Amino acid sequence: MSLTVDAARVPDQKRSADVPLTLAMADYDRTRPLIDGRVKAKGLALQANTSWIGDFCVRPVYEDYDAAEMSLSWYVMARVRGEPVVALPVFPLRMPVLAYVFVREDSPYWHPKDLAGKRVATILYRITVNLWVRGIFQEHYGLAPDEVNWVVTGGAEGAGFNMPPGITLTKRTNATPEELLERGEVDAVYAPELPDNFVPGKSKLRRLFRDPQAEMQSFVRSTGQLPITHTVVVKKALAERDPWIARSLTQAFVDAQDACDAYLHANPKHLSLPDGVFFLEQQRAAYGPKPYVHGIEPNRKVLETFVRYAHAQGYIPRRPSLEELFPAFGA
Repeated sequence: MSLTVDAARVPDQKRSADVPLTLAMADYDRTRPLIDGRVKAKGLALQANTSWIGDFCVRPVYEDYDAAEMSLSWYVMARVRGEPVVALPVFPLRMPVLAYVFVREDSPYWHPKDLAGKRVATILYRITVNLWVRGIFQEHYGLAPDEVNWVVTGGAEGAGFNMPPGITLTKRTNATPEELLERGEVDAVYAPELPDNFVPGKSKLRRLFRDPQAEMQSFVRSTGQLPITHTVVVKKALAERDPWIARSLTQAFVDAQDACDAYLHANPKHLSLPDGVFFLEQQRAAYGPKPYVHGIEPNRKVLETFVRYAHAQGYIPRRPSLEELFPAFGA
């Protein structure tokens, strides 16, 4: 559903009604102010669709909506191929990706290098979490992607992705990665979501690292990078024709994040967590006062690392600049 109404061409001060804009995004605490109307996008009447988060990773959502949350790896590939989509410097999802690597509870593996020559299952090879995990494991732990025997349980990779040379891959579509791991048919799983049957101490699965939270926090402290996995994209024609829309939407996401941060940090009693007062203090100490920040400059290092990993792993044939990926739309 593309935006075609003439009202979008009228300067702000002369526009009598807000312009409708279809927007697909997940219902996070940091996007809820946009969904429930506490935060407005100037000049826009947002028609929000809070789709299943997986939609942003398995199909080109920018073909169906004026703007949409989207897998960062899919977007980077699409942009480099010249598809009609551009991203705003907005990053609604970041993940402590080291928490999403699992082995069996009785496994002898405790370090990424232990997985060399082993079988690692995942739903799709190309998903953004896997890109980050492979890049971090190679750069910081010495495990290269081609040292692993990959088992993929999903269908086609999609997004125009082609498997890079040197990768050993087997297709298994009769079980989930977690089922294969529980049965001992693979040695580890890289997962984009926590497995349904994973309950610490009550399942056959455990995380790879002895203390994955400390491992992730150490990585963030040493690199200054909390992995970004999603961005927000806009139809290219719309952004170029009416750049005020891109500016308005970007500011709205910033305002929504500010509202979320203010609520969380105003009083730990806002959280339905008995340890909320300790939790917020621990998170600030580990990640700083504002780990979810938008814009190119505050995220330059983590985004450049992502592009470097994407190029090294065969997602893209060249390394585009951040300004190419997140073009400015004027003042």
